Amino acid sequence: MKDLIQIMAVFAILLTIIPMIVFLRPDDSKAKPAAAKSEKISVYFTESGKTEDYTLEEYMIGSVLAQMPADFEEEALKAQAVLAHTYICRRQLSESRSPTAALKGALISDDASLYQSFFTEKAAKEYYGSDYEKAYKKVKSAVQSVENEILTYDGEPIIVAFHAASSGHTQSAKAAWGEDIPYLQSVDSSADKELAAAECTQTLNAKDLRDRLLEQYPDIKFTDLASADSWLETKTDGTGYVTSLTVCGYDIQSNAFCDILDISSPCFVCTFANTKFTFTSYGFGHLVGMSQYGANSMAQTGSTYKEILSHYFTGVKLQKATEQAQPQ
Repeated sequence: MKDLIQIMAVFAILLTIIPMIVFLRPDDSKAKPAAAKSEKISVYFTESGKTEDYTLEEYMIGSVLAQMPADFEEEALKAQAVLAHTYICRRQLSESRSPTAALKGALISDDASLYQSFFTEKAAKEYYGSDYEKAYKKVKSAVQSVENEILTYDGEPIIVAFHAASSGHTQSAKAAWGEDIPYLQSVDSSADKELAAAECTQTLNAKDLRDRLLEQYPDIKFTDLASADSWLETKTDGTGYVTSLTVCGYDIQSNAFCDILDISSPCFVCTFANTKFTFTSYGFGHLVGMSQYGANSMAQTGSTYKEILSHYFTGVKLQKATEQAQPQ
């Protein structure tokens, strides 16, 4: 398996995707049924200004290849494939309700800061290199096994949330985003603690931290550098997740703070010494939804993709995509 730190670079989207999550209400789900196998998935390519259509299978394969290491267990890949299908169904509902002009009729673009990542065949070959054929064959098999399945809650496709590895517990949507979503609750993912690479350290001198934050939050009233040790105040829950954060009294959402300062997750502790802040973080990403490393560990011990999904998403239903979704 490739070094996990290298793999994490492919998943940089996991922190930046938060602003694009669409919190559809039940009435919005009436706009359009779930995607059918024969339906085309349109992707807008920003550099060329062109839109290309893919079959559902092609889209799912390209998504899984971009979002999860292909040498993960097959049941973990199946779980990721179900999430890829569910995500595009939710995008269809969102676009049918309120089309995004910049997409020019497509469902997503190749801008990974706005939409979940997707590999074209060319991009997948570039990333996997000589392992491409093996990776493609394995992912295609996983996709075909679950191609007609999506996750729903109360009759609509769920908000798809996943991250590379947790700190040992995933986080609830309420803690992460301030939105109480019944199926995005904190659950145990203790296998992630076995991953030594999930503990990361980031050190910044006080001036760099101040300058980076001021670029995004010019209204912060920083005191002088001599009092930098008093700039940052945090509150955490019982798992170490930072639930509230202020910089010189200015409130900042913890995921946004981590994104600006390149901290790997909002589960972190901070120390200050010799004019420098040191952040020790645990896990990769926003920590909401499915832990991919945790999913792979579950698969290694015999769990099926259905068991993986039901563990990380509370009270969801695995539904045939060809069924018309109806509120329960």
